[in-house]
Amino acid sequence: SGSMSKKKKDWKTERERLLRLDREVRRKEYRRQDFIPLEKIPTWREENICKTDEDVELTGGGGGGGGGGLSDKVSLYKGDITILEVDAIVNAGRPKALHSHRPIHPFTH
Repeated sequence: SGSMSKKKKDWKTERERLLRLDREVRRKEYRRQDFIPLEKIPTWREENICKTDEDVELTGGGGGGGGGGLSDKVSLYKGDITILEVDAIVNAGRPKALHSHRPIHPFTH
């Protein structure tokens, strides 16, 4: 139990250190330099602009300003997610587990 709290403290300390760094300095600390910045990942709207004449829109969000709705805020990416320079990744997981609300699979803990 003692080592677990030390690891947690070390992780938090390292996170705070990295967040204080300038973006270019922080990028030098990445394990890989072939990362993909968020700006290079097209949003849902950008991805679908060439595919249809209809206005493709994801629903949701509602308030909070910033305009655009979810279509301008959500990106879909297929590939190695370990090289993405993003704040969060949402993975739907296994299809059988999508509608499960019980903690029976490892990514719900």
